[in-house]
Amino acid sequence: MSVSPERRPAELRLLYAVGRLDRAIRNELQAGLEPLGISRPQYATLTMLRARSGLSSAQLARRASVTRASMTQVLAALVDRGLVDRAPSSDHRKILELTLTEDGHAVTAQCDVVADAIEARMLHEVPEGQRTDLLDLVRTCVRNLDAGFPDR
Repeated sequence: MSVSPERRPAELRLLYAVGRLDRAIRNELQAGLEPLGISRPQYATLTMLRARSGLSSAQLARRASVTRASMTQVLAALVDRGLVDRAPSSDHRKILELTLTEDGHAVTAQCDVVADAIEARMLHEVPEGQRTDLLDLVRTCVRNLDAGFPDR
């Protein structure tokens, strides 16, 4: 008995494969970051601040698709470790702008080594010439679901 394409088992669906990949990346990243004392949400926050210094907690929460309360906890841990500084905005004194400290840049670079190793393992059998295409396709999928990566 053959299975029609409309009734394929879940393990053959792209959604399932992407979900498995997401879980594997999360697990690998958390395991790799643990010795550095950094969580996945903390690493994501550090990379967002490296890319755009001076964001507020609310802006970071929106970019990370987490609640303000969750972002507050993440930032408190990063500030306590001296990885992030808070300073009043020059435009709005009640808004605190966040920036990476020198230690924050150093820790983010250490985390990047972990992420680079995971990406290298993940892409091991993907030809160099197809890696950019793969990234472009994934970004398109993310945009199509309104999950980030605004149009360029």
